[in-house]
Amino acid sequence: MQLIREFMKSPVISIDSQSDIQAASMLMRDKHISSVLVQEGTAFIGIITKSDLVDKVLAEGLNPKDTKVKSAMSSPLITLDQYSRRSEAYELMRQKQIKHLVVTLGRDVVGILTLENMV
Repeated sequence: MQLIREFMKSPVISIDSQSDIQAASMLMRDKHISSVLVQEGTAFIGIITKSDLVDKVLAEGLNPKDTKVKSAMSSPLITLDQYSRRSEAYELMRQKQIKHLVVTLGRDVVGILTLENMV
């Protein structure tokens, strides 16, 4: 049985919700990742993905320096326990039409799983 913890990326990379989109884009570029979790204080409140950058910022003609991460993030987070099966994660991602899944252990976020990670 293949568990999602075998495929996830950890530790997670995050950014403050009041940071601008340019900072999020640069973080993704520098870390070679396609998403960043969004935080307010110690709580994860959303996720910003490359698709969000294209669909919610660039396609709308917004300025990446003036647009806050919080206004372009996807929320609420869709999560699955790290001991879930890969097939269960794939089915959830297919149903929700998402490419990134937040992996948890109890209430703690422990990783990010992407479709690419599972292939």
